[in-house]
Amino acid sequence: MAAFAELFRAGDFDAIRAMLAEDVELDLVNRLQWQGRDRITPYFTRYAAETKWRFAFGAVEGRPAMLVFDRDAMERPAHFVLVDWREERIAAIRDFLFAPYALESADWVRLEVA
Repeated sequence: MAAFAELFRAGDFDAIRAMLAEDVELDLVNRLQWQGRDRITPYFTRYAAETKWRFAFGAVEGRPAMLVFDRDAMERPAHFVLVDWREERIAAIRDFLFAPYALESADWVRLEVA
C-alpha cells in the first residue's frame, strides 16, 4: 500500500496500471463501479490531471490506506482509498472521493515509510 501511495504521489500511473489484475474492480463509493483493467483507465486519467490533491500512506480503522489531502488543508484528509491485493496484483480499489463523510468518525493515521 505504501508503494501504491508513493506511485500516486509521483504521478506514475503507468506503474500502477502494470500492477492491476485483469479483473480488477473499481468502486468509487456513491458514484460508480467498474470492472476490468481497460475499463478503469479513466480513473487514473482524472487523478493524473488533478493538481489539488496530495497523497500519503496511512491507515483508516487500522487498515492500510492511501490518504488524500487537499493541497491547502494537510491537517486532515479529504478522503481515502483502500486497495485489495491478490498475489502482488491490485484486485480492487475502493475510493471514497464521493463519500468524504466516511472519515467523519473514522480513526485514521498518517504513517511514514521506513
